[in-house]
Amino acid sequence: MAAKDADVGARHVDVAPDHADFWTRGVGEAPEGPSGALSPRHSSGGFRHLLFSADERHDHEILNLADIERLDALRDQIRHRGIERRAFSYWGSVKGTVTLDVLRSPFFALSFAVYAATVAAFAHPAGIEDRTLYMTTLTVLGAFLSFASIFLNKETYQRFRVSYEASTASQSAIFECATVSRLGLRDVAGRTVVRFLCAAYLAAFAGLRDSHYDVEQVLLPFVQRHGLLTDREWALLSRRGGFAATGDRYRELLAWAVGVAQRERNDGRCHPEDARRIVKPILRLRASLAVAYHRLGQPMPFVYVHLVRILTTCYLPVFAFVLARLGSRNPAVHTLACVAICITCFFFLGINTVSVKLADPYGHDIDDLRIIAHCSAMPGACRALLTTGMDEETTRALWQEAPTSPFDDPVAYFSSSLSAAGATGSPT
Repeated sequence: MAAKDADVGARHVDVAPDHADFWTRGVGEAPEGPSGALSPRHSSGGFRHLLFSADERHDHEILNLADIERLDALRDQIRHRGIERRAFSYWGSVKGTVTLDVLRSPFFALSFAVYAATVAAFAHPAGIEDRTLYMTTLTVLGAFLSFASIFLNKETYQRFRVSYEASTASQSAIFECATVSRLGLRDVAGRTVVRFLCAAYLAAFAGLRDSHYDVEQVLLPFVQRHGLLTDREWALLSRRGGFAATGDRYRELLAWAVGVAQRERNDGRCHPEDARRIVKPILRLRASLAVAYHRLGQPMPFVYVHLVRILTTCYLPVFAFVLARLGSRNPAVHTLACVAICITCFFFLGINTVSVKLADPYGHDIDDLRIIAHCSAMPGACRALLTTGMDEETTRALWQEAPTSPFDDPVAYFSSSLSAAGATGSPT
């Protein structure tokens, strides 16, 4: 790494991990956040939780930073409890699954109502001549719906996966930039570049159309907590159009970061190769953050989603009707038919529910991405990179001892050799 006039051990700054003024020290004061943004609200549970899904409760509400952090903690608990290994526990069969969504669906109750009405209306099962028609209808509709539903779910999961990988790629780009800035830039310049990137990370999600990350309740408290922007910087960005419903502000922050690296290079305080290595991950960060705008700008085609919904709406009542017409009036047969209806509803309604949840991974549903957790991890981790330094004894051993090879430093090598020979009185 080509840093000018910099010693590895001398540049170490010992900063406590909870110092919020680390990033803007010597630059300015951080803006004040709104009151109440860091206090969680009362949880909505009980009977209302059974009637309305998380999407219906949260996606139309403005959650503050503390609310989303609590939601991220719940997502983290579900992720680490190993749902696939505890499938019959509360966490594995109800919480964080499609169970409540399927049970709340009107088509779940409608299927059983159709079965009961058919059994009551027809005293005897269908004759042999009608069974072929019933089975053919059921098979054809089921095949079409299965293919369409699974394909839709696959496409939405692909969108979810790409969004997650873009978020983690953003973290990698910031880490790379912080690592190079540690030795390639002055302390204040390195801190400025990295804090602009950390602020841009969340500002990009706050700028999404119909964003679930409110500027006043989420972005500003986040910036104020970690001290990522000064009051004048925040005011300048707000005057230029604000952060809501636009990606211009996060792109401006990235441009500021590039400008700092370029100015340091032009002024001779940063090696051109170091400046290039700093700018490269910044541009890669911009590309990763743009994925969210690309995905939400072109959602799943409504005509295809509508086809799947129509097929599901038609198939479930038909399935219940066919079971009622083909089965005998034995109680054991009724029990088996009800189990089959339940499983069929869970499959098709569950696939539809999963596709809806995965289509927009930036919301407040319990299955959405933990964006705030991803963003909150960056300031502390980058601060650790910018304040790190090797042990002084190791530093002296590496850079203050005489070179052991003439190829490292010929002048110093032969000078030390002559000095050693003079001390011992032996010729060289």
